[in-house]
Amino acid sequence: MPFELTAEHRAAVAQIVSGAELVVMSVTDLDTVEGSDVDVLVTEPVPRDLARWPKLRWVQLLSAGSNHLRGHPVWGTSIAVTNASGTHAVPIAQYITVTWLMMMHRMPELMAYKATRTWPNRAALAGRVVRGMTAGIIGYGGIGRESARQLQALGMRILCLKRDPSDRVHHGGNPFPGTGDPDGTIPAAWYAPDQIGEFVAQCDLVVVTVPSTPATEDLIGAAELARMKAGARLILISRGGIVNETALADALRSGQLAGAAVDCFVQEPTTSDHPFFDVPNLIMTPHMSGVFTDYWPVLFTLFAENLSRFTSSSSLLNAVDAKRGY
Repeated sequence: MPFELTAEHRAAVAQIVSGAELVVMSVTDLDTVEGSDVDVLVTEPVPRDLARWPKLRWVQLLSAGSNHLRGHPVWGTSIAVTNASGTHAVPIAQYITVTWLMMMHRMPELMAYKATRTWPNRAALAGRVVRGMTAGIIGYGGIGRESARQLQALGMRILCLKRDPSDRVHHGGNPFPGTGDPDGTIPAAWYAPDQIGEFVAQCDLVVVTVPSTPATEDLIGAAELARMKAGARLILISRGGIVNETALADALRSGQLAGAAVDCFVQEPTTSDHPFFDVPNLIMTPHMSGVFTDYWPVLFTLFAENLSRFTSSSSLLNAVDAKRGY
């Protein structure tokens, strides 16, 4: 485990697995660790030399995404892998809501005016009421569902695009009771990936929460951005490469899109010559929409539930499907 374990954490685990030994490790390379006695590993990097971990049966990832495990030897074994889907849902949805409202109330421009030390033309910086607008959410896991709930609370109409729109119930974990859309009742309409052009054409805001897989690479490129309403906005919070960066920069420069918020990039960390630094009307953040204080207690809630399931041979929450990639 990579976090500090309190007495309460240890007691909670002991109630589930009597006699369990919990070990906190701080290492840079798990392939240098002798894990011969480890049954369960809570981690972000996963060791490739699995011969050092002969008893390993389950890996709990710290991240909601698992694209860093493409081609990993763990998929050729019986080791279960679960992600942290749901643990970031509320903070990332808050990021989506706040950046959306920042754009609609012209906050980037209003913050810039301070440097001029002059009184701006207020009419030129007027905000807009979002009630009655349409938000389209691509990917409807924990983050997408909580985003839908928050945006609907602003009076927005919600559309959803997901791999299988007939499957509307949320199957993942949710450590924030009372949040999200577990039964899939919020969206006014559902779309499949091959309907993405029709989908984006209706949206004042497109929110990209879908995981990074070969099927979602360049999911939104120049053609899809051209189908969006003139003056629409886009928010990307999942992984770089899902929205084509060059096409997005062009759409913002041309005015086809009025604004965007981007929290993830093809190359991370970004270099100083990344074109987004010079793009207008772009809120750019260093992949931290899901970074929040007290993350470990939230993840531990999910881990404890899955540990109980693991010991009773029940289905694990957030099990990663190697073929789907998430």
